[in-house]
This record gives sequence, C-alpha cells and structure tokens, in this order.
Amino acid sequence: MKNFCIPFLVLGFVIGCADSESDISTEKPGEMNVLFIIADDLRPDLGVYGDKIAVTPHLDRLASQSVVFNRAYCQKAVCWPSRNSFFSGLMPASLGKKTNAKNTFRAEHPDIVALPQLFKNRGWYTRGFGKILHNGQDDPLSWSEPWFEPEPLHYAAPKNVDKHPIINRSVPENRVNPLFEAAEVGDEAYEDGLTAKAAREAIRAASDREEPFFMMVGFHKPHTPFNAPKKYWDLYDRESIPLAEYPDPPRTADPRYAVHDSRYVRSFKDIPRSGQIPDDLAREIKHAYYACISYVDALVGGVLEELEASGLRDNTIIVFTSDHGYQLGDHSLWSKHTNFELSTRVPLLVSVPNASSKGESINSLVELLDLFPTLAELSGLSQPDHLEGRSFAASLFDSEAETRLEAYSEYTRNGAIGRSIRTDRFRYIEWQSLKTKQVVSRELYDHENDPGENVSVAGKTGNTALIEELSHKLKTRM
Repeated sequence: MKNFCIPFLVLGFVIGCADSESDISTEKPGEMNVLFIIADDLRPDLGVYGDKIAVTPHLDRLASQSVVFNRAYCQKAVCWPSRNSFFSGLMPASLGKKTNAKNTFRAEHPDIVALPQLFKNRGWYTRGFGKILHNGQDDPLSWSEPWFEPEPLHYAAPKNVDKHPIINRSVPENRVNPLFEAAEVGDEAYEDGLTAKAAREAIRAASDREEPFFMMVGFHKPHTPFNAPKKYWDLYDRESIPLAEYPDPPRTADPRYAVHDSRYVRSFKDIPRSGQIPDDLAREIKHAYYACISYVDALVGGVLEELEASGLRDNTIIVFTSDHGYQLGDHSLWSKHTNFELSTRVPLLVSVPNASSKGESINSLVELLDLFPTLAELSGLSQPDHLEGRSFAASLFDSEAETRLEAYSEYTRNGAIGRSIRTDRFRYIEWQSLKTKQVVSRELYDHENDPGENVSVAGKTGNTALIEELSHKLKTRM
C-alpha cells in the first residue's frame, strides 16, 4: 500500500482537502485504513468497563490497544436517529423526519457528504457490511461496492427457524416470536455471522489493493431477539448474573415522560404484557443478553484476527462502539428509548496505531456525533461544513486534552421532547411540549451522590440557580 500522506496529528499540519465531488481526482488518500465496527443496543457491559460477568476477551484485548472512553454518549437512544446522526454528522433534530422504513437523512439532505463518502471521495476503497444505518437502509453514495446486507436469519432453532420478528411499539394479541433462543448452531447460522464472514473476506482481499480502505461493519446483536449460538450461553452461570440494581422508576420524576412500558420486549411471546417481569425470567433475559454480547465479541475477534493476518493491523484505525445503550430491568425498563445514563451511554474504543494515549481509559465527555470529525482529522481530511460534532482526536494523543464539557441526548414521548445534557457531575433533562413549546417537566440527577439516577432533585430547594445554568447550556445545543 502506498504511503501518500501522514495524518496531521503526527507531523503537526493539516492536509487541505476539498469537499465536492469534482475534486475527487485531485485528492490523494492518507496512509491509514479505517475499520469502524458497531454493535446494536450494547451498553458498556464489557470486561474492560468493569463488568464482572461479561466474557469479552477479544474486545478487552482491543481495549488494551485503544483509548477507552468511559463517558461516550449517543444523541438519541433509538436506532434510526442515532445511526443517521453519526453517519451524516448531523444532530437528530437536523436529520429531518423519518417518513418510511427506507428513509434516511438523504430525504432532506440529498447532497451532503456522509462519513464513508468523504473517504471514498478522497480515494479510499469503502465498503459497508450489515446494520450500519437502520434496518434495510443503505447509502449507495458512500460505497465503492454495493453494501452487503446479510440474509435475515433471526432464528436458528428448528422450532423457530421460519420466524421473523417484527419489533415495534405494539403488543399484538397473537405473540408468536420468542424473545431468545440458544440453538446448537455455528456462528453463521445467524445474520451477524454472515456479516462477519463477508467483512473478513473483504479485509483479506484489501491486502492486495493499492489504496487504503474505509470499512463499516455493523452487527445486530445484542438487539432483540436475544438469540445466540448455545456455546455463548454456556459461558455463563445464570445464577451468578445479578438483577437490576435499581429496579424502580426514579423518584420525583414525572412518569409520563421519564419512563415507558417496555413494549419492544413485551411484544414477544411469554413476556408479561404489563407489570414487573418475574426475577427468574428477568435473569434468563439477562443471560440471553450476555450470550449475545459474547457472540458479538467472538465475531469482532474474528474480524480483527483477519486484519492482523492480512498484515494491515499496524496501518489501521479501529473504532468499536454501539448506537445506544439499553435497560435490562433498570428503573423498571426493558429496552432503550429514554434519556437515562443506561440508554444514552455507549462503549467506545478507538485504536490509532501511533496514539500516545493507547491503553488508557479517559473520562472525557464525547458524543457519537464527534466520530465523523475525529476520523476526518486523524486522516488529514478537512471536515465538511455541515458537521455538528467536535473532533476529539487530540485526546488520543493527550489524555488530558479537553473535549466536551457536556454531552447532549434527546428523546420524544407523550407530546414532549426531552432534551438532556450530561456534565461531569449532573444529568439535566428538560421536557418541552411540542405543541406549546413550554417546559412541562424537568429532571436533575446528581451523579456524585446518585450514580444510578434514582432520585430527580430538580425540585430540591437550592437547585434553582444550577437548573438555570444547565438549562442555558442545553439551549446552546438546540
């Protein structure tokens, strides 16, 4: 592979790159490959993040070669806006409305340059595998070859093999799809295994290419249904898996906005339609979720082993993250769809071969929206004008470098939009009526004294000035 240019962070200068299609032929690619791997619904339940139960040796090994971001946040805890946001570089509010299942940010922004498209325009060979945008969504402008969408193999057990779950917010009368299964099958019996196989083959072929590559690999797991080969279930002792530490809704938070009824999970058969999920079933669900995490870990490990075998590892920037977090009985909730820490916080590992902060865990606040400008900066590419994120590239070389003072997230429920900022100490959520534009509810959580976000102290005497300050900060991001 030719060594065309060195990223500016190494030599201290920026390589100017234009952003229009007409300038493609005049730009030469940088020297680094980029491998961007994303899971679905994965909260930071990994060994490197201190989880005592998770069996994640491959991701833990990647973490030892990466900068581990302890406080990385999505901008909306649901797949469509989160993925379209970091892919396009736009805030959720800037994306436009989703009008149908195939609708992406392109519906209202047809001409902007997306993340992989920027690299493609500058001479990188770009490929996409699996779930990158939302289900079935593609962005042909971004790929050098057509996006790989695996066969939709959701179930593999003989009694379930023909089932195809429809995940939505309704709870149908006739629920036929199981929430989880442990089938005696190999990795490629499910669609994520096919995605990993295709990605490995593409990496193997890329070693013969002259130009560098930019590849995005998206895994569906641990999204529902929580299905994984039985060998990953066998890694765990179910009785040792703890239940949610904080199973009750936050006190003093308005339940109309703060919580939901977990319909995504309740749409599967044998799950109670309402009320608490019994402890035995809750533990079984968590067991299934952990099995899916270990399944993804193994698939990621296979992709990384192929990268090393191809001789490309030392020349590749690697990102591993998730589109949002998840609640597993926490605050009475199953699924995402909130502004709480467990829904908005994601794992984020960034491995840059020459990064001086490699192997460190840092507490800098970052957003998924920041990945686009960061990867552009690391690769010596100027950033498109529409980007709404902020590069954290400097923190990969200096763990004390300042990134963000607040991280933004939002969610809409019951006729109000809840906008949230996470600061070093606090999470503040302001719910505004979509009709009247008036604030109808506030939540404030003090992570120094209440890391589980169990009691909103928005109404506590003495917090008025703090709320005014945080509300002002929040408005600067709207």
